[in-house]
Amino acid sequence: MISGTFRAVVTAAVAAGIGITAFGERGLLIGTIAGLVALFSIGWPRLLGLPAPRGATVVLLLTAAASLSALLVWDDLLYVAVAAGLGVVAAFVHELVRRDGRPRLVESVSGVVTGAVVVSSAAGWLAVGTGEVATALLLVGAVTITAGSACTALPIPGWLGSGVTILISAAAGLLAGSAIADVGLVPGGLIGLSSGVLIASVHALFGQFPASGRPTAALAAAMLPVAVAGVPVYVLGRVMLG
Repeated sequence: MISGTFRAVVTAAVAAGIGITAFGERGLLIGTIAGLVALFSIGWPRLLGLPAPRGATVVLLLTAAASLSALLVWDDLLYVAVAAGLGVVAAFVHELVRRDGRPRLVESVSGVVTGAVVVSSAAGWLAVGTGEVATALLLVGAVTITAGSACTALPIPGWLGSGVTILISAAAGLLAGSAIADVGLVPGGLIGLSSGVLIASVHALFGQFPASGRPTAALAAAMLPVAVAGVPVYVLGRVMLG
């Protein structure tokens, strides 16, 4: 069985990978995000125990490909939202083509739709853009997720552990934002706070799932906070930094 510590380490490693590749060629960051959503798409149906995992994985992979492609072609999250909407339609089509009597129909649809939203959110990391300010935002986002994920690996129980995770992530955002002039103290702190809340919530929720100890399911749980954080980082950067 894979422990919560493993998930925390993987989350931190993936977030660090985003921070590192932000300084390289654009293709490296794209490859990192693509790998992230692919791992999530494969493991998510198994983490939730959905009744038709293969078809669900296909829907999520197609939604992820459409979302990332839309962002790269039009450079606008509006078209990513359209791709996410098509993913919702694909979730219903997936149920129509099932030939197993469609048990747990609502659970299957809701699980796939949620996964489609997650993989679409990952495009937010690419929507941040390029240049010094964009790189700084990506770095701050990666630092806060890495710090928060490291906290979840500590043997601190219950609500206390969640509180420590949020505080450390927010503190990491404040420190990173104050150290990077292109971001600043307040945006860095807000990014850290949102990352901490997200990480603490995911760790507490999916740690209770029986399947979270299996390799592919554990990887999906580890990828989720990094994928979802893409949109908050983009939005906060857009609002606070223009």
